[in-house]
Amino acid sequence: MDNDIKHIVNFSGGKDSTAMLIRMLEENMQVDEIIFCKVMATQSIGAELPEMYEYINRIDKYIQGKYNKKITVITQEKSFEDYFYTKKTRGKRKGQIYGFPGILSSWCNTRLKVNILKKYLNTKGNYISYIGIAADEQKRLKRLKDNECSMLEKWNMTEKDCLEFLKERNLDNPLYKNHKRLGCWFCPKQNIKTLEILKNEYPELWEKLLQWQRDSPFPFRINTTVYDLDKRFTKE
Repeated sequence: MDNDIKHIVNFSGGKDSTAMLIRMLEENMQVDEIIFCKVMATQSIGAELPEMYEYINRIDKYIQGKYNKKITVITQEKSFEDYFYTKKTRGKRKGQIYGFPGILSSWCNTRLKVNILKKYLNTKGNYISYIGIAADEQKRLKRLKDNECSMLEKWNMTEKDCLEFLKERNLDNPLYKNHKRLGCWFCPKQNIKTLEILKNEYPELWEKLLQWQRDSPFPFRINTTVYDLDKRFTKE
């Protein structure tokens, strides 16, 4: 083991990063820190569905009990809503709030996650950042930097393999029963099915989306507002 280089696992609670973390610990690989970047939708509501935080706590207890490792939670002071209502200070839309991020050029991932992760990791000196990208996600793997690594690629573990790996250990995330992908509940890039689940099973979060749509200068998705989706799901 190289003690001069910190080995840091980026953990999201998704199947890929969880499978990678558990296998690294099972194989006694060097893991100096495990970090979870907690994004907030508002100052009081998390960006993930409630079950995700329950799952993360479950994994944290598991690795603490079995490997004496814990998950470090890093947070951003500003929430999605804080940025949503921030007024632009220049350009042709000066004075207008940001509103919903565009699907093709979104501002949210950089401001809410990438920047804070970068700032945190810059305090660690020399490090390798382990990111859970499955072997069948070649486009994402090609974007990895020199000090970033996915052990899933080296193990040739696909997304399906990650799901099976966790199921065999009774560590699978229950959200995958109804969701193909997990992420922020307000993400415009998620599929229609998960948005319908949001309306039907998380009415308080759906109401927040409707509120944001009332105030946003842009539709939630290209040519589609939250109102359009609400009417569609109500009919169905």
